[in-house]
Amino acid sequence: MTKYLYGASVQGIQQFIFQTNELKDIVGASELVESICTELFRKVVGKRWKEANQVISAAGNVKYIFEDRAECEEVVRNFPREVMTSAPGVTISQAVVELGNDFVKSVNELEGKLRSQRNKPCKSITVGRLGLNRSPQTGLPITELDEKKEKEYDASTYAKRKHNKVIKLCQKSFGEKVDLKSSSIPFDVEKMTGKNDWIAIIHADGNGLGQIVQKIGHNIEDFRQFSKELNNATIAAANDAFRKVSPEHGWEQTIPIRPIVLGGDDMTVIIRGELAIEYVTEFMKKFEQYSSEGNLRPILEKAGMKRLTACAGVAFIKSSYPFYYGYALAEQLCKYAKKTEPHTSTSSLMFHKVQDSFINNYEDIVQRELKTSEGSSFCFGPYYLNEGEQPNGYYTIEKLYSLCQKLGEDKNEGIKTGIRQWLTLMHEDEAKAIQRLKRLKTLNEDKDAVSIIEALTNSRKGNEKVQAYPAYDVLTYHTILNQQTKEK
Repeated sequence: MTKYLYGASVQGIQQFIFQTNELKDIVGASELVESICTELFRKVVGKRWKEANQVISAAGNVKYIFEDRAECEEVVRNFPREVMTSAPGVTISQAVVELGNDFVKSVNELEGKLRSQRNKPCKSITVGRLGLNRSPQTGLPITELDEKKEKEYDASTYAKRKHNKVIKLCQKSFGEKVDLKSSSIPFDVEKMTGKNDWIAIIHADGNGLGQIVQKIGHNIEDFRQFSKELNNATIAAANDAFRKVSPEHGWEQTIPIRPIVLGGDDMTVIIRGELAIEYVTEFMKKFEQYSSEGNLRPILEKAGMKRLTACAGVAFIKSSYPFYYGYALAEQLCKYAKKTEPHTSTSSLMFHKVQDSFINNYEDIVQRELKTSEGSSFCFGPYYLNEGEQPNGYYTIEKLYSLCQKLGEDKNEGIKTGIRQWLTLMHEDEAKAIQRLKRLKTLNEDKDAVSIIEALTNSRKGNEKVQAYPAYDVLTYHTILNQQTKEK
């Protein structure tokens, strides 16, 4: 009997989630997207749904095996309409192939068809005629009225508002043992900030997953098991990361963490700025650990690997900054970390604090903000998780944190001031900066002080063969951790 491998890919997820800067709408959108590939797809399949036929159902992707052609055709007809009416603004691509004996070959054929489908425009159901009243936040036509609150909504925002009290994604991200209440879930970004106004958007995903699938995916059971266990490892890592940054007796009020995407090997979260790097460091550490044990281990051994690794991008932004641009930057930083690493067996992160109102892409930021008068660079990352795995001249995350802690000591206040002056001169005149650095070392002849200064100002050759310095990153992270702009 012929079987059919069905695939669906949700498009426009990030644009849908970050369409406005209202956290309650972002929350509702993330919960809504989470439900598309799970509850909604099962609803469309109906009573004939079989858990054993599910291959992937996470992070905007569905792969399912149909044993009946008519059943498959019915889902192909109905699923896009269900998706676009439940989550207006989201579109979906679908493809179907006959399932052959070589599962990887079938998957590759399916992915090729999905890529072709993504290039075909899909008519949006949120487009309205001229002259209609439109939402000032999204620009979409007003279609819904909340009489109790006397507010008008476009279809997309209304769908998000209906889902913004769901806490399933938080429960999955924080752990089933965490006693969650609606009052503890952040729906207002102001409640997520701490002693300063910095928040962070983190985007992380696994390295080299495509290579693993090519090696182990010829067997459908291995592929299904790998997808399931990978998802479990990602969720478990997020649970441990939450516990790592949580106070011993829990959060007194609102939890300053809001998961946006968690599934497969993807993790996106909005978090209080000072917690971000500690959180994502623990996530990567535990992701490596959980992927090297349990049911994942024998699967990886078939691919000649001992563990999985992940890279992450952390975009520090003010709470009023557009989330969509913050996420776009976090995604670019994650890609930069992957591009810089020497191979796929290392975990690392890149971060950047947004200082101005204009962002095109990270490469432009490097050229505009992180280049000196003579072409040297303050783009020193990525920072690596494990000592001994970083390329020559690069720092670990632990060393970055250690330098921040040393700069925070009262006895090193003069060093911190001197390094800031050196950074300013590097942008203006490197010759003067060299003289300022010599003066700084003369004023701080203590062995430990000289060691700190050299760790901040020693250069290495980056990918573009330019001198790169870590001082800017260290001072940036120090500011995120210690800046006090709010009353206690």
